Amino acid sequence: MIKITTLVENTATKAKFKAEHGLSMLIEKDGEFILWDTGQTDAIIHNSKLLNIDLSKIKIVALSHGHYDHVGGLKYLLEHTKPTVYAHPDIFRKRYSKLSDDGNLRYIGIEDREFFEKKGASFVLDEKPVEIFDGIFTSGFEDMHTDFEEVDKNFVYEKDGGYVKDYVEDDMSLVIDLKDGLFVLFGCAHRGIINIIDNVEKQFNKKVVGFLGGTHLGPAGRLQREKTIKELKKRDYIKIMGPSHCTGMLMTATLYCEFKDKIIFNNVGTVTTL
Repeated sequence: MIKITTLVENTATKAKFKAEHGLSMLIEKDGEFILWDTGQTDAIIHNSKLLNIDLSKIKIVALSHGHYDHVGGLKYLLEHTKPTVYAHPDIFRKRYSKLSDDGNLRYIGIEDREFFEKKGASFVLDEKPVEIFDGIFTSGFEDMHTDFEEVDKNFVYEKDGGYVKDYVEDDMSLVIDLKDGLFVLFGCAHRGIINIIDNVEKQFNKKVVGFLGGTHLGPAGRLQREKTIKELKKRDYIKIMGPSHCTGMLMTATLYCEFKDKIIFNNVGTVTTL
């Protein structure tokens, strides 16, 4: 059995848990603890204590991409454990979001590699899929091939003294290889969940039977939302959908109306067993 506990998410449905704009999920398999993302602040520490999770047992961390709401909690985690951290080589980009047409920028990246290494983290950076534990893989680089999924138009990063469009090439997912198919954990799925599902199925030559995590359908345009739902309906072999974080409440409700009992409301404290 594999157990997935959501430690950080935008919504907490039980007393005393902390909710924040961010995401973190803990996978337990064969006595090993693998952490997927770390949220934005020390909420991961607070919520883990309430769930009686011993953070010192976490020796493997995988990061979906280099945004503050997925990596911000790492510096707090490093006060409790010194894990091996798996990510894409571009995760340390200095990245920003355009706040308005006048060019004002908000920093949305993370600290540099040296900052985390001084606190005890060791990094394995690879754009190809990596098996981080028995049957659990990073997705590697996620190719974009659909004609309706796009990365947020407001993302830029520093390059050669200026700013260029950030297509979030470091965006990765976590893939759990099960007997009956693949189970995928998204971070924000900036490069599109249909793109990701198609890439993963091609890479591992198996169907995706379920997913949890951010879908980025909350800020997506109407066309992307509608076509994503249409494409998910074609993939009726997907039995579990746990839209979280950047999906937003309205889009999560829309997905529930479309897919009913397939939907898991994946909030802080939610436990999913595979």
